[in-house]
Amino acid sequence: MIKLYFLGSGGSVPTAKRFAPSIALVVDSDIYLFDCGEGSQIRMYEAGLSPVKVRVVSITHSHGDHIYGLPPLLESMGSHDRSSELMVVAPKDVWELVSRYNVGGERDQGFPIRILSPEEGYVDLKLSIKGFRTCHLGESWGYRVDVSRGKKSFSLCYTGDTEPCSSVIDSCRGVDLLIHESTYVESESREALEYKHSTALGAAIVARDAGVGELYLVHISPRYRDPTGILAEARRVFDRVRVAHDLMVTYIML
Repeated sequence: MIKLYFLGSGGSVPTAKRFAPSIALVVDSDIYLFDCGEGSQIRMYEAGLSPVKVRVVSITHSHGDHIYGLPPLLESMGSHDRSSELMVVAPKDVWELVSRYNVGGERDQGFPIRILSPEEGYVDLKLSIKGFRTCHLGESWGYRVDVSRGKKSFSLCYTGDTEPCSSVIDSCRGVDLLIHESTYVESESREALEYKHSTALGAAIVARDAGVGELYLVHISPRYRDPTGILAEARRVFDRVRVAHDLMVTYIML
């Protein structure tokens, strides 16, 4: 069984109900983390997930709401006497932050860290993680994950921050589940365009055009306390959509 934990479903300003972005994909006993915003490990403990079990951390870009939970998470891994290698998939402007915690670096947590580029991605016997370009400020990436179990398979895409763009549609075409940011609704589309974020409608159009199975909306701004309007806007063009919330868990039978 595969479990998908939404640890942080909020945007750049965390709230008590929505922490900064972080998603954990659990395959067997291994945890694959996507983004690591402020408070990620608090949500991990609430969900019953151990930092020692994290095999890979994939970071979409260097904005603080996506990375500021990583240093304390690495500290906790060391405190729990982790010895196994941690893989970090991240763009170059995140490497310096991670390298400070590498063995032989400025700090030594007692376990090795290997940094991989999004282009290189990550592959093991259970799954593959491949980066694709997104359309946000600075260098930004999304990740496609493909899990195989014999003749059965499951695929998902996580966009990080992005405005709707063709590279996301092309890279995520036909996946079972698309996790797409939805920072705004259409009434704030001008602001979304300025900061290169998506509206709920824009994310739904991407899901429709990519032919995905389901759409989960994340990176919800604290201005939208009630997700009803977000959901209604997305459903204008794509029916199979949910607005994620913190500690929501999706189970995938495979």
